[in-house]
Amino acid sequence: MTKTSITIPTALFEEAKDISDNFSALATEAIGDYIRRKKVEKALKSRGMWADRKKKSTDIVNELRSEDGRTYAKRSD
Repeated sequence: MTKTSITIPTALFEEAKDISDNFSALATEAIGDYIRRKKVEKALKSRGMWADRKKKSTDIVNELRSEDGRTYAKRSD
């Protein structure tokens, strides 16, 4: 856990305190929801970006996984 300090409008803080007994839990949940939404937005924006590629996704992944293409995790027999 990390303890931090934030500045928010007083009215927003008061309303949040009225809704929840635990402001930290409320803020944690809200930030988690925000992050999930942003990840979904990012994924939706990237949809179709690879439509013009010449290779299929499976071919690209298989090339990346091939032994010849590995330089970061060499295996020994």
